[in-house]
Amino acid sequence: MTVTGTVAWLDLTKQFGFVALSNGYGDAFLHMSVLKEAGYVWLPRGTKVRVRIEQERGKQRVAEVLEIDTSTARPGENEPIQRKPKT
Repeated sequence: MTVTGTVAWLDLTKQFGFVALSNGYGDAFLHMSVLKEAGYVWLPRGTKVRVRIEQERGKQRVAEVLEIDTSTARPGENEPIQRKPKT
């Protein structure tokens, strides 16, 4: 299922975070490896995203990040970190 949401939080040390999904879908687990596939290492809280979610053991997880709108991050948050391309 594809839905929009907002980055609730991400922790670089723990390598995961959560996305608050719109339309009452709750939260979805976001592992950093999925975020890296979309070209980012870190996103600030409040960043709007469009994601594909899947159910895993009764929990929702982000399977793919489809769009990222970094202009929506909360004021005062650090800048998003883009993944460096492999050379």
